[in-house]
Amino acid sequence: MNVFESQAQAQNVDKDRRQYILSFVSYISGTVILLYGLPHLMSGNVALASLLLGTSLTFLLTVAYYHRTGDIDLACKIEAVLVVGFVLALIYHGGHENTALYWIFPFPVILFGLLGVRNALIGNTLVLLAIAVMLFMPDWIHAEYRPEETTRFFASLVIMVIAAGINDFFRERSHHKMSALQLSREQQANTDPLTRLPNRRFIDASLEPRLNQTPDEFLPLGVVMCDIDHFKQLNDQFGHQAGDDVLKEVARLFRKTLRRQDVACRTGGEEFLIFLPRTELTDVRIVAEKVRAKLANTVFPIKGAPHRVTASFGTAVCHQSGELSATVEYADEQLYNAKKAGRNRVA
Repeated sequence: MNVFESQAQAQNVDKDRRQYILSFVSYISGTVILLYGLPHLMSGNVALASLLLGTSLTFLLTVAYYHRTGDIDLACKIEAVLVVGFVLALIYHGGHENTALYWIFPFPVILFGLLGVRNALIGNTLVLLAIAVMLFMPDWIHAEYRPEETTRFFASLVIMVIAAGINDFFRERSHHKMSALQLSREQQANTDPLTRLPNRRFIDASLEPRLNQTPDEFLPLGVVMCDIDHFKQLNDQFGHQAGDDVLKEVARLFRKTLRRQDVACRTGGEEFLIFLPRTELTDVRIVAEKVRAKLANTVFPIKGAPHRVTASFGTAVCHQSGELSATVEYADEQLYNAKKAGRNRVA
């Protein structure tokens, strides 16, 4: 799994959870409410039948809207409003022989599932206030509840909201921590420890799959192969620590010079690959020349003495998502031509 897939998977898990809750409320709860509503319609209890059948129908219409549009956020918000409206209307009416209060307990959990912790806490708090007004000012509602029944019910409902809120808060927090840990591990696996640039694994496991999935974000994709000139001689003369310091400075130069959307990778030794999304060949060579000139004009303090380092560059452009490997090979050939022509140049 790559970094992009890790982020997408975390989002998909939450989407699936909300989709299942939406489906449960719409299909299962909607069917149960429908089955209870039909007998009341047949017995002539029009007000209660209308409440139950209307709620069942709107639940089913909401899930149908989701299947048509795929907009899970709006569908869940609509469903939450419907649930709240049904709860308050049922308490106001009283239900069959004032049994409405028995059907209210699931709603706090449903709101947390549909809306997430923050929005559900706000929604549940407002609903609790509305229920308190309705229960403790009985003259305002149609139903007749016993005082000892309403106080015990309301206390139990408050406890249910608090327990559901605590559970969802820590579930969400644990989910975010696990996602962050997974993302951190993926970033470490895809990062060169010396230069902190992406490595070859990033190209194979992240960049290329993402290019194949969403080519419009990248194509045309400029590719620049860079190789530091005479790097082996630098290592032999000044030691590997000096060579490492040069590589880290080159990486810093890439970060300062390239655009935010550009990606510079260390592919091994003194070799680097630079990817320039949505860039044609003329601009690719302009960027490569800009990097080459900055590097050639940079003074590297090596063992207390100033030194200059140059690099050679090969350029190419990928126009099709399945051609990245071939484009990298062509950029490598161009790099060879630049070295053959005298180094410290762009080909």
